[in-house]
Amino acid sequence: AGFSIRRGEGGVFFVPGFPVMAWPMIEWVLDTQYAALHGSGVQREHSIIVFGSMEATLTPLMEQVEAAHPGVKVFSLPCVDDQHEFGRHIDLGVKGRGEGLGAAYAALKHGLAHLAVRCGPETVR
Repeated sequence: AGFSIRRGEGGVFFVPGFPVMAWPMIEWVLDTQYAALHGSGVQREHSIIVFGSMEATLTPLMEQVEAAHPGVKVFSLPCVDDQHEFGRHIDLGVKGRGEGLGAAYAALKHGLAHLAVRCGPETVR
């Protein structure tokens, strides 16, 4: 579980290092403790699970998508969750604000098709 030292301005919040655990905790902190400071330009994410590839193979595609779509960031999160249904995979996606996000995600998926990698479920946050 997470914990905090001083809530509000100047507060420090500690969460686990695993994104699947940390994400909801940080989301709660932002929504309840700092609601007035965020949300004016909501950031969205579109991601896809990629099987059987390495980040080094995907890096040129990630750089191309980011260069072609200003304001959009590409992310990759390698996962080794043997207990999960996906096993070893990469959560690959784009995040940002505004209209360009959909086009960036389409470009990412197009590039993955050319790399002939096996893809799984998609997520929108």
